[in-house]
Amino acid sequence: MSRTQPSARQAGGPLRRVRPSNIVLLALLPLVVYLFASDVDYQSALRFLLPGLRYTISVTLLGYALAAVLGLALALLLLLKPGKRTLPTFFALGGVGLVVGALFLLAPKTELVLAGSPEGRVAIVRGTPARIVEAVQDGSYAEGAQERRFLSALDAQAALGFLAEGRVGAVLLPPERVPADLPELWRVEFLPDTARNPAFLGIGLGLAFLLLAFAGWQTGHHPLSVFAELYVDLIRGVPMLVVVLFIGFVIPGALRDLTGGRVVIRHDLLRGVLAIAIGYAAYMAEIFRAGIEAIPKGQIEAARSLGLTSGQTARFVTLPQALRIVLPPLGNEFIAMLKDTALLSVIGVGDVTQKAREFGAATLNLFPPYNSAAVIYIALTLAASSLLKSLERRSAWTR
Repeated sequence: MSRTQPSARQAGGPLRRVRPSNIVLLALLPLVVYLFASDVDYQSALRFLLPGLRYTISVTLLGYALAAVLGLALALLLLLKPGKRTLPTFFALGGVGLVVGALFLLAPKTELVLAGSPEGRVAIVRGTPARIVEAVQDGSYAEGAQERRFLSALDAQAALGFLAEGRVGAVLLPPERVPADLPELWRVEFLPDTARNPAFLGIGLGLAFLLLAFAGWQTGHHPLSVFAELYVDLIRGVPMLVVVLFIGFVIPGALRDLTGGRVVIRHDLLRGVLAIAIGYAAYMAEIFRAGIEAIPKGQIEAARSLGLTSGQTARFVTLPQALRIVLPPLGNEFIAMLKDTALLSVIGVGDVTQKAREFGAATLNLFPPYNSAAVIYIALTLAASSLLKSLERRSAWTR
C-alpha cells in the first residue's frame, strides 16, 4: 500500500502559515531586544522617538481616511457621462466667471503716498497689501532707495502719531491723510485686494471651466471627468516629496497672500495630513475606478430594471462588491502611506523620522536613532500587514 504524499499546502512545520521572511524576523527579534536592553544610546534614542510615533499613526490614519474619500469621489467623477446640457452649462459658467473677473478689474484703484524722510523707519497701516509693503522694505519703489524697516500702525491717525513722536521718519498713507509739509517720496496706484483677488479668482475659474468644457467637447467626456483625469495624471507624475513641499509651503503661503493673512495654515499636523491625502488620492482613484468597472454590467442593468435609482444601485450593488475587489490594493496603499509619512519631516511634522533627525543632530550619533526608526517602521508595517490580511480573509469568507 503506497503512502499518501503530503500536498504542498500540508507540507512544512507548525509555522507554515507564517511568511518565510517573518520567520527570519522573528528569529532576529531576541537580538533586537538584547541590543535595546543593553545599549544606553539605543534606549535614549527609542525614548526620544516614541512621542513621534503618535504623529506618525495620526497622520497615517487621518490621511488615509481623507485620501480614500477623495479617491472615491475622483473615481465617481472619472465615470461620469455627459448629458445634453452639460457642455452648454460649463461654457456658460466659464463666460460668467470671465465677466465677473473683468468687472472686478474695472473697480476703482487705491492710491497711497510715501511721504517724509528718505531714511529711518516707515509707519504702514495694517491691511496694506504685502506687495506694497515689500516694495518699501527692499527699496524697489524708487531708483537708489535704500531698504527700510517698518512699524505697523492701527490706522492713519496712529501712523501720524508715530511720525510726530519721532519713532518713524516717513508714513505710507492715502494722499488726503498726508500732511502738506511732508515731502513726497513715492506715489502708487493699485487695485485693492478686495477687488484684485476676486478678479483673479473669477478669471481663473472662468478659464478652467472653458478649458474643461472644450476638452470634454472634443473627447466626448464629462468636463468633471476631464478634471479628475487631469488631477490623477498631474499628481501621479510628480514625486511625492515635491507634492509634500508644495502642499506644505507653497499652498499655505499663497492662501495667506490671497486672503491678506486671514487664512493661515500653521498646524504642522494639518499640513501633513493634507499633503499625504492629496498625493495618495490620485492612486486610490484609479484603484476605485478599476474596482467599479470590474462589476458586470448585467448586475447594474438588473438593478435598474428592478426600479433602483442610480444612487441606490451604487449603494446596494456596485460599491459593496467593488470594495471587496479593491481591498488588497487599498491595503498596499495604506502600508505605502505609512512609510511615506517619513517625507513629512521636511515640512516640520514631528513624526518618527523627524525625531530621529533631531536626536542625531543633537548627539552626532546617527546609528541609534535611525536604527530605532527602522525598527519602529518595520513593526508598524508588519502589524498593518497582518491586520489587512485578516480583513482580506474575512472579506473572502463573506463573499
